[in-house]
Amino acid sequence: MKRLPLILLSCLLLLFSCQEKEQLITPRKQPSGFQEFIAAYKTGHTYKLRTIVNDGLRLTLDDDTEFTLDVTDQFFEDCSHSLPKVVALNQNGEYLVGGQPSGVIRDVSIKDEDAIPFYVYISHDGIHMRISNGNHFILQYAEPKPEVTPPDPPQPEGKKALPVIYLSTDDGKAVTSKVDYKPGSIEIRDPDHKFWDVDIFTAKMQIRGRGNSTWDPWGKPKLPYMIKLEEKARIFNMSNDKSWNLLANWVDKSLLRNRVCFELSKIVGMSWTPKAVPVEVYFNGGYVGLYDFVEHKKVSKERVNIDVDAGDMYFEIESNMDEPVCWETDHGHPMMFKDPEQPTEEQQAYAKKFFKDFEDALWAKEFQDVYQQYIDVDSFINYFIVEEFSKDVDGNLRKSTFLTLTNNGKLEMYHLWDFDISLGNCDYYGDGKQPWEGWWVKDQNGHGRKHGWYYRLFMDPEFVKMVKQRWNEVYPEFLAFYDKIDEMVEEMGDAPARNFNKWKRLNTYDWPQYKVTGSYQGEVDWLKENYRKRLEWMNTNIAKL
Repeated sequence: MKRLPLILLSCLLLLFSCQEKEQLITPRKQPSGFQEFIAAYKTGHTYKLRTIVNDGLRLTLDDDTEFTLDVTDQFFEDCSHSLPKVVALNQNGEYLVGGQPSGVIRDVSIKDEDAIPFYVYISHDGIHMRISNGNHFILQYAEPKPEVTPPDPPQPEGKKALPVIYLSTDDGKAVTSKVDYKPGSIEIRDPDHKFWDVDIFTAKMQIRGRGNSTWDPWGKPKLPYMIKLEEKARIFNMSNDKSWNLLANWVDKSLLRNRVCFELSKIVGMSWTPKAVPVEVYFNGGYVGLYDFVEHKKVSKERVNIDVDAGDMYFEIESNMDEPVCWETDHGHPMMFKDPEQPTEEQQAYAKKFFKDFEDALWAKEFQDVYQQYIDVDSFINYFIVEEFSKDVDGNLRKSTFLTLTNNGKLEMYHLWDFDISLGNCDYYGDGKQPWEGWWVKDQNGHGRKHGWYYRLFMDPEFVKMVKQRWNEVYPEFLAFYDKIDEMVEEMGDAPARNFNKWKRLNTYDWPQYKVTGSYQGEVDWLKENYRKRLEWMNTNIAKL
């Protein structure tokens, strides 16, 4: 009789063990879009466009078929610029994704069509799906085929057509890396001499992708590029250099925001403003749309004019921290060395100590008389005015911010960059306000509100006084520039229409748009509305500081 309790205990343990295993084996329902994904893979289809939406991953196939794959009930991530998670099995046969249980048991006996996915991820070669029978499918990206665009319509009397740039890779294939250059050639035609007096310019070049969120060759078919010429050239009467950018403005459907904000940069007098002009572009024979041709940000006499050999330094604040030497300051600002790209240990130690000393001074009890030893205050004010006015979501000392540290020992906000999700073109501010309302740069950094350099600087009455004085100086010019936005649209002629005839996205949400207007004129009007209302809000609220 003494053995009976042991037998009962063993039975109970076995019962609970079986119940636990049975609970794990219970399959989830197949998500919507699963059958379409499997069918597309097995019939040899590829996809030409993908968009992450609230209910999953919306795919457009090479035959224009569309469907949405629901990824809410399994592991899903974008691994375009990172490695996917490791998939393994635990002792119960349950799939683990990155060490985390998926709730899905491996069963090699079931057919693909009866299985369920447990891990979906986007990678450089396509969209991957891991399913419960152990199979692994990859729906590959369809490389766009060259298209022939009809000749441009004749320009109205007195109007000059935009320059046209023809890019060709030596192997005739697309650019799929923002690290590795491909050799090729460039031809620029400007017969109307719109921006210079050269009819045709040709050169050998190297080309690669560029950008962070804008570089997405498996989701955004209109891509930004970095071009390096074989020899220096003064293209469009800009600086004499080898390095140039083509900005795609995929999310900015006004096609204007970068150039608008560069004009504001000139008004406030940043030390350097990248020159930019609108151009139309063909790639390997196919029309790819309207781009901004822009000076690349780099150290040179006509761009970021500092002397690196003499110890000057060029930094970027960037949350991706994707340069060889990066660190985060004590107050949460992600810093990267841009030039020198490979600083010595002494240079690294000096820079890190400088930023620490600056932040210690800024947060000292009697900071008002100390921090100015470390920064060029005028440049910090000019940066603030443009970034806050545009309500650039990246401008709160989180991304795309460029500084120099020279031998005079002061940190300067040297130039501005990247405004495609500014001026009402972003839906994730999280402040519950209209896009033209509320402080953004003033009160926070990437770690949230009541953080960052500007939050502290605005506690200094003298700094506030200087901001108000500078705003009163530039406000009339900002106001006058509003009317020039229409002139910028007129300058582009019919090029926006051709761009959106190629990329039919005016009725489609592209992250992180705040508003889908449905027409090109609607996009321009939305930009202008935000410009005008933000100008009014800033003028009223700066006066209240």
